[in-house]
Amino acid sequence: MSDERKDLTEKIRWLLFLRVVILSFFLGAAALFHFFKVEGDPQFYTLLIPLIVAYGISMGSVWLLPRIPNLSFFAHLQVDFDVLLITGIIWMTGDIASPFPFLYNLAVMNGAILLFYRGAFFTAGFSSLCYAALLTVAGSLNRGSGAPVSGAMLMPVVLNIGSFFTIAWLGGFLASKLSETERLLKEKRIDYQELDALKETLLQGVGSGVAITDTQGRINYFNGPAQHLTSLQEATVKGKKLDQIFPGLTYNFDGRQEARRVIAEEITFTDPQGQARQIRLTVAPLSNAGEQLIGFISIFEDITRQKGFEEKVRLEEELRKVREFEFQNVPAGVADTDFQFEGVIGKSGGMEKIYHLIQKVAAGNANVLITGESGTGKELVARAVHYNGPRREGPFVAVNCGAIPETLIESELFGHVRGAFTGAVSDRAGLFKQADQGTIFLDEVGELPLHLQVKLLRVLQEKTFAPVGGNKQVKVDVRVISATNRDLRKEMEEGRFRKDLFYRLNVVHMVMPPLRNRKEDIPALAQYFIGKFAGSHGKQVEEISSGALRYLLNYSYSGNVRELENIIEHAVAVTRKSVLTEDDLPSHVKDGVSITEEAELFEKTAPGGADVFFNKGLSLDIELETHEKCILLGALKRANGVQKRAAELLGINYRSLRHRLEKYDLLNSKNQNVPDEVGDA
Repeated sequence: MSDERKDLTEKIRWLLFLRVVILSFFLGAAALFHFFKVEGDPQFYTLLIPLIVAYGISMGSVWLLPRIPNLSFFAHLQVDFDVLLITGIIWMTGDIASPFPFLYNLAVMNGAILLFYRGAFFTAGFSSLCYAALLTVAGSLNRGSGAPVSGAMLMPVVLNIGSFFTIAWLGGFLASKLSETERLLKEKRIDYQELDALKETLLQGVGSGVAITDTQGRINYFNGPAQHLTSLQEATVKGKKLDQIFPGLTYNFDGRQEARRVIAEEITFTDPQGQARQIRLTVAPLSNAGEQLIGFISIFEDITRQKGFEEKVRLEEELRKVREFEFQNVPAGVADTDFQFEGVIGKSGGMEKIYHLIQKVAAGNANVLITGESGTGKELVARAVHYNGPRREGPFVAVNCGAIPETLIESELFGHVRGAFTGAVSDRAGLFKQADQGTIFLDEVGELPLHLQVKLLRVLQEKTFAPVGGNKQVKVDVRVISATNRDLRKEMEEGRFRKDLFYRLNVVHMVMPPLRNRKEDIPALAQYFIGKFAGSHGKQVEEISSGALRYLLNYSYSGNVRELENIIEHAVAVTRKSVLTEDDLPSHVKDGVSITEEAELFEKTAPGGADVFFNKGLSLDIELETHEKCILLGALKRANGVQKRAAELLGINYRSLRHRLEKYDLLNSKNQNVPDEVGDA
């Protein structure tokens, strides 16, 4: 069905509806009139019959309407029927005295609406003929009865007929203008619908997620790819701000300067199922023809695969460099010398500075203090200082001060004479004497008890000491390199380490960076350890795959280089191939979380929430001490108060446990009976 036919059908349907309303009005009026007059008034039935006939014709027209081929002719018939019906109503309600001639104007307006000027003037002419014929017949009847027709009675008739043609002209004009306006609106609506369909097609088919927001950044459009990428339905995100959906977005929608610039950011997005994706998100302002800001458009795409590919390429490049450049880890100017740096691998995170510092201090005899977390390679640096200095031909003696019981450490360091204590059946030279003309490395020097710190200070000052139980001074020529993972300055403030000894040991200070700060060195370190353990295990392992290396780069390494060394040894021991893959890595490495994930976990699990935790007037030392105290009490409870067993549970030596218990005043007997609720903390 054409649009023109559809419009005319709708107009005729409204005409029939209006006719039924008018007929209903007259039928109701006739019924009321009959109700208040003498019962059985024959005029009621005279009026009722034509009304029912008109009802029937109207209902039949409704039924015929969709079946009529020529709607224009059918419209003329309907308007003509209305004119005849109105003529009948006027005749039955007093002819020239009837109050209903205005109904002809309604018929004229209907003709204008249906058929414009043509229909309006045709209806006006037909109405004039019918009205004039009605008045002529009525006048003849009146003259026959002797009643004269005055000019005053004819004047309204003339005015009514004149109004028919006036209404016809106005109605035709308005109907034409209205039709033209409707046509233009329809064309504009079609254009808009086409543009909207084109926009929708483009936005849905662009392949990237698209979100359109208002000037405040609230989403009002979210296309299909955006819903698929985020696993969020458009109804869910509508009305929310874009940075609520993408928390990593830093765009300031309220900023006047930022409102006119385009930004592109790479953020991490986690969907409702917990799957993390790398997203590249571009935000640009939208303006109208007057350059006024009306909103923003954001286009985002999943670049997780791209980032994975880039990372794989980077890892392959790192492996290629490691394979091709055997001494790549040694900085320029150092590799050209005879210096030995066995096991000291890498040059990032401050390692290049360590190389140059070793080169500078190795030639002298100054005492060196090496600090850093456990497993960062402090002993390897100490050996590099020794073997690249003038004492390289002398002994290198390494001592773990925290691993020797307090009752034996003095004898171990300085020796004893026969009979000095039970079991001393002969003289014994201490480690200092064994290191004469060489270097002694005091690892975990912060574990030394105070009385031994005094004796060590004398050795450093006088180069002499007396063995346990002896009076004769023994002279030694020893370079002392010490190391600790403690903060010795804090130990001094709390009276557990002597200031004078600290300044004697800390002539040259080296700080070893943790492995998490030098992850660029992991490929070189891994390759070094592969070569080391392939030989010791009799394996033909030559390199590591990029997939396995990706796991190593994402691991957090609380045990630093020593932990990485352990991981590689495990992988070499279990592999049956020449290339280490992710299947050879320990399960905890593949299941381990990165530093970023740990931070996010803390945000979720911090007591009271991260905001409350950090805004409560935080003291990190107090928080750590409280946590450490709870752990110590929990270990003592599980060990039933046996301190050696508690030390084993905590993975520390007995002397270290004693030191920590003294620190928190937990050595008295009442603190050994730990309550269940505290012990389980």
